[in-house]
Amino acid sequence: MKYTIGDKIILLSSKEEGNIIDILDDKMVVIQVGGSSFPVYMDQIDFPYFHWFSQKKNQIPTFDQGSGYNKLTPGEEIKKEKLGGQIRMETGVTMSMLPVFQTDGYEDVVTRMKFHLHNETKQDLNMHFQVFLNQQLHMEIKNVVLAFQSFYLTDLLFENLNDSPKFEFTFSLKTPDKKLAPSVQKTWKIKPKQLFDQLNKLQQRQEATINYPLYDKYPERQANDAFDFGSDAIGKNYVSAPQVNLKPETPLKPKFELDLHIEKLMDDWQDLSNLEILAIQLNEFEHYLDLAIAHKQHQMIVIHGVGKGTLREEIHEVLKKTFEVKYFVNQYHPQYGYGATEIFFDI
Repeated sequence: MKYTIGDKIILLSSKEEGNIIDILDDKMVVIQVGGSSFPVYMDQIDFPYFHWFSQKKNQIPTFDQGSGYNKLTPGEEIKKEKLGGQIRMETGVTMSMLPVFQTDGYEDVVTRMKFHLHNETKQDLNMHFQVFLNQQLHMEIKNVVLAFQSFYLTDLLFENLNDSPKFEFTFSLKTPDKKLAPSVQKTWKIKPKQLFDQLNKLQQRQEATINYPLYDKYPERQANDAFDFGSDAIGKNYVSAPQVNLKPETPLKPKFELDLHIEKLMDDWQDLSNLEILAIQLNEFEHYLDLAIAHKQHQMIVIHGVGKGTLREEIHEVLKKTFEVKYFVNQYHPQYGYGATEIFFDI
């Protein structure tokens, strides 16, 4: 193989230099550039040595009368500091899923998924991350994710998709701000059918990762939020520590009426694909469905709209498999028309 872990490389498109930190297969590697790590195809990088020796030198020679050789005056060998810098735009916190392919006979098959968290904000975050398989805690991590940095979360075998995997995130600010919320909770559940569709489109577009936005802006503090962050508990990575129970300072409350229109869930949604929007809506629905059941709520209305009916059908499929649901109806309502489903729980 041309590259090994630790090799210095250069991105052909931007001429940025970095290092190889992981080799995924015979076509892709993970590189680290300027504190950020991300996957690239091998034909997008090269060794930097030719670039080093082919750069034009901008040094002005000075003739030394004593030796007869050109030399630099004191200070000319020091590169001048460039004024200003690149301003990075805040785009929120996202999770990326990188499928790792392996050739099996005549086609490439996915063997595992690599998950990374990307903090594209100016805020350092305390993170508590948990993975559940078959409703049992599989692993958890507590760490600090610095501003504009990426963080490796975990690998998940592709066969684990049959174990109903669920990711739970709790974020809080490393530097407390009384104007902002004590914590942010996000839940992400993998839907095998949707993931297969996304993987097919990923290969068609020849892209490397599937991205899922967790939030685009850290929320403001509400009047009834407790101001207690508990940031001292955040330390280095640790795995399999079920005795640690990080209770969120601001637990989410169940909703009697849940509006799943994407513009109600996030601000910057215009560039998302239909599959990404559907995934966000379903994860929001299942999270509040779990909350309603946990709080022994007797009834709930979910506003999904009419459209093509895709979201409605996915919601109904989830409800059919939920033991605590007594029955649900999607009939004309004077307030919602046919764009809402009313759920009745057997609690």
